[in-house]
Amino acid sequence: MKDESLVITAWNGEEAIFTYDRAGRLFAAWVGQRLYRRALDGRMIEKHTVTVHGVRTPLRRPLPAEEASAFLDRAAHVAAAAGRALERGEAELLWTARARPSEAEAARLVSAAAAFDSRAARLDVARFLQAYRPVGILPPDQYLALVLQVTEGCHWNRCAFCTFYRDVPFRVKPIPEFVAHVEAVGRFLAEGVSLRRGIFLGEANALLLPVDDLLARLQVVAEWCARMGRDPGPVGAFLDVFTGKRRSVDDFARLRAAGLRRVYVGVESGDDDLLRFLNKPQQAAEAAALVQTLKAAGLSVGVIVLAGIGGREFANSHVARTLGLLNSLPLGPGDLIYLSTFRQPPATAGGAAPARDLRPLSDAETRAQLRALHQGLRFPPGGGPRVAHYDIEEFIY
Repeated sequence: MKDESLVITAWNGEEAIFTYDRAGRLFAAWVGQRLYRRALDGRMIEKHTVTVHGVRTPLRRPLPAEEASAFLDRAAHVAAAAGRALERGEAELLWTARARPSEAEAARLVSAAAAFDSRAARLDVARFLQAYRPVGILPPDQYLALVLQVTEGCHWNRCAFCTFYRDVPFRVKPIPEFVAHVEAVGRFLAEGVSLRRGIFLGEANALLLPVDDLLARLQVVAEWCARMGRDPGPVGAFLDVFTGKRRSVDDFARLRAAGLRRVYVGVESGDDDLLRFLNKPQQAAEAAALVQTLKAAGLSVGVIVLAGIGGREFANSHVARTLGLLNSLPLGPGDLIYLSTFRQPPATAGGAAPARDLRPLSDAETRAQLRALHQGLRFPPGGGPRVAHYDIEEFIY
């Protein structure tokens, strides 16, 4: 038993570990040396790593609906067995929550987990879709954040490499609608909100709103958290360079005073020619200026760049100019650099078409570019930003 979750460990020829939020929703599992994650929208992915010729390769597989349902039913069966064992005094109860240990509380949470079978999960997904528009993408360190959708879609939505919001008209939720959304999210998550860490303002570029409008929405969040007895924690959000460059240090300082702590900037590349090819309306110098402004306002920054983008034609200039940009940024401890592997959008995705075809990089060439970007960073040991891989295929919310 934890403050934020329930973990059930069972042994029947192999160890199986199932993690639930405190509302009884299956969140993750470890079975047969494979990790399973379930999203609030019902999707499930299976993750494991194989080593071939000395190369470790992560494998990610979305579970078909029938297989996901069978997995949920199996987990519910294990939870029910754990509940019966708890009643008989045959289960070991480990309690790391701050509250006083209570077997009645343990039995209540185990019972909720046992009730979360495939049928209950389908009903839960329907409730999720009443509170949320499907969440497009988040930075990896925000996968467990409480997402609150200030806007829907992306106001630009014309980058040649991105299909996250192609069929989603951009709109801003008026304050009354945003209040209703926050309340609906709270009712849906219920006790499961304890699993969520911090707040993420969705979707693609919520920080484009005028500062006073953002402050009003942050006040809505603060008041809701106060009523729930919840510490809102740090607030994060995406911001485009071509929007953020119009903001001042004072603008961002006001947002920081209201709870904003980290801003994620899609830099993608330091090569201006490649950015034009990708229909990304920004330049490397503008990205550098925005990061400097954010840091001057006391905010931490998550910088996202793409490996494998631009194919062989841009490969050398992309790496060289991107490293030149990254190494010039005033990043330090508390900041992040995400190196994200480019995934080719399907031909039917629509959106802005590049002016010419490129020869794509092979998987091996893309991995080599990732290594070159990582190894070419020049920050003081222990005094620079954290660098991490950002695999969009692992994202579920």
